[in-house]
Amino acid sequence: MELRACGWVVGAAVLVTCGGSGDDPGGTGGSGGLPVCTTCTPVGDLTYALPSPAGATLWTTSTMDKVLREAAAPTTPGASVELSAARNEIEPFQIVVRPEAPTTAALALSPFTGPSDLVTRVEIRRVGYVAVTQPSDASAIASPWIPDPLLPTSFGAIESLAGGENQPFWITVYVPPGAAAGDYTATLTVTVGAEATAVPVHLHVYDFALPAALGFDGNWNASFEALGGGASLEAVEALKNFFYEHRAVPSGVAWPAGLNYTGGIEYDCASGSFVTQQNPYDLSELGPKYIDGTGWNGVGFPSFEIMQFVDNSTPRPQTFCGVDRGGDHYGTAAYNAEWSRLLAAIDSFLVARGWQDKGYYYVMNEPQGPADYDLGAFLAALTKQAAPSLRIAVSEEPKPEIAENAGAQGFGYDLWWADLSEFDPAYAATRQAAGDTVWWYFLYGDLPPHFNPITIDHPGIESRIAHWAAWKYRIRGFAYYSLTGWGADPYADPRPQGTNQNGDGFLLYPPVAGGLVTSIRWELLREGAEDFEYLLLAAGGAMPDTPGTAAGCDASVASAVSSVTSYTRDAAALKHLRDELGLYLEGAVNGCPVLQSKPPGAHPRASYYLNFQDPAGEPTASPLTVNGHDWLKLGWNAYDATQGFGWSGPYIGDPGIMLYAYVADAPVDELQRSVIFNDYGRTDTFNWDIDNGLYEVTVSIGWQDRTYSAQRVVVEGQLLFDNAETNPTTPYLVSPITVDVADGNVTLEVGQDNEYTMLNWVSIVPSP
Repeated sequence: MELRACGWVVGAAVLVTCGGSGDDPGGTGGSGGLPVCTTCTPVGDLTYALPSPAGATLWTTSTMDKVLREAAAPTTPGASVELSAARNEIEPFQIVVRPEAPTTAALALSPFTGPSDLVTRVEIRRVGYVAVTQPSDASAIASPWIPDPLLPTSFGAIESLAGGENQPFWITVYVPPGAAAGDYTATLTVTVGAEATAVPVHLHVYDFALPAALGFDGNWNASFEALGGGASLEAVEALKNFFYEHRAVPSGVAWPAGLNYTGGIEYDCASGSFVTQQNPYDLSELGPKYIDGTGWNGVGFPSFEIMQFVDNSTPRPQTFCGVDRGGDHYGTAAYNAEWSRLLAAIDSFLVARGWQDKGYYYVMNEPQGPADYDLGAFLAALTKQAAPSLRIAVSEEPKPEIAENAGAQGFGYDLWWADLSEFDPAYAATRQAAGDTVWWYFLYGDLPPHFNPITIDHPGIESRIAHWAAWKYRIRGFAYYSLTGWGADPYADPRPQGTNQNGDGFLLYPPVAGGLVTSIRWELLREGAEDFEYLLLAAGGAMPDTPGTAAGCDASVASAVSSVTSYTRDAAALKHLRDELGLYLEGAVNGCPVLQSKPPGAHPRASYYLNFQDPAGEPTASPLTVNGHDWLKLGWNAYDATQGFGWSGPYIGDPGIMLYAYVADAPVDELQRSVIFNDYGRTDTFNWDIDNGLYEVTVSIGWQDRTYSAQRVVVEGQLLFDNAETNPTTPYLVSPITVDVADGNVTLEVGQDNEYTMLNWVSIVPSP
């Protein structure tokens, strides 16, 4: 990317251009790495009608597309269901039955035939719906019923269907590690009423396998008792299999065994050591099984939490080994001596078993200010001095107030868990370069334009794109505070935690007749984790520590994700990108694929001039012609793929926050007299869908006779204005930047937390 020359004068005001550095703020930017594919095939439609019986329509779509009950069935015809997977991969597809009148349906799937006998495991679930009485936010899917729970059923089961409504079924196919590569076919027989229809299912098995060891780490907190794990050790193992097959790491890896001062394995205060219990529930039995994989899957989980803070405001217990902590959280000398003995015992225990690279102590949750930062630094020093081999974690974005705090005495945290919307890519990269590891966690406060994989009424792509974004920023794991906090009835009340996001606090549903009820969100997170394994394979099996070090198919990722607020919303394009990546890994195409996206409202390659204003207010001229160009009048319209443009943000649609202004007496043209801004000072993302190619994008910001000192605009992931000031002397800033659009839209990220960015206009002009 390059910045063009600066220096414009328009009207009576001097307009100083201030192009940013052009650096990708904390991402790979697609430079370096492997070459880009030139033999990849175009993306096709993933939503189409299938051969159907009389009185009903069968159709299919991407698993990232949440099928609403009331959605119209597609009319574009298709002949079969198409899917592809690596060996040792689980691949889902959706089949939708839409009968004209109430009836029944049953589905059956024949064995796959092809290069060899494919002995595979296939599972079918009925897609359920939850009642959404209040949308999560302005970007939520507009419907009173949103698909999410995946209810256990079986092939051949008679399912009752309502007339005039869609009923999706979610089918997953597990391809075993020993499967021969090549093309397979099965027949899905759908019987609606008394009439059966055969639908071919084509499966391409890539000529590579996903590794047994999980390449992406994390901490997914769940109640194993609520999931039925308290019944027996066999039930425990079934749940561990469930997490492992979803490539997700539970917070209780060795549950019901543990290594801490509260239970699981006894800590003896007198000797300062752990006492092994001779029973099958002890860590001596369950640790090697689920940490190392001994007698289980051969690889175990990549990490495990040893112990954690008492609660959000209390890092350590008030008393330990009979010694009181004292009046503050720093502890008395006697208390810290006893605590250090525990830490040293944990350190010795880990080193003796070779677990020092897997175990970690979760020290502190979300420190809130300078006092907490100082305490966090003190606890880091205390821990590392007593237990130098013990990894320690804090749920906070990497920040110098902790990492460079004098109280840390040169010691620091090994694991930073950053809230997605508070994540600072630039400083995180400095900590990653120093050897620290960064994970993300998600909360109800991670609002649009951020993706949020836990939100029921958000598009499904948000649950899958998270792992692509993780690759971009070299994030090595995800953490989430509750998979099983579903409350009394998550089907009727999808906000059991009382927050603003439907689905917050649960990604699973209460078991039904002993069977686990998973969700579309949880399954798509697995798809993303498998995508991450593809990216690892393309990079030779390892991800570099820092975003600045190119590796593998960075170009593929950069084409789909510009930042945590700028990413493709095109599910078909992302699915095709992953499929082409599979073809690259098996050697069928010549390079890393890039996203091919053309949303339904995409604009052809041409020049576009967009004035941001109240569409019903000033300027009122129609057409609005300035400097020889006709300007479109655009306001705070929510993004609409059929229109090909619009905004995504936490308060889009709220006229009390998303504001307009018109400075009638400003000595400039009509374009700069009009201003739009977020009155709460948040980041909003504007998308203009357009054919790929090079474009010169020019942006104007400012307000006559006012001062705004921290304005920010990012275009296609490239900084254009960074903490830019406009003031009475320099009332407006105008700057162009040339960007290579590879994802089917020009994306502007405008604003930052608690600061105003005053946006006037943007032009998008093809560049030779």
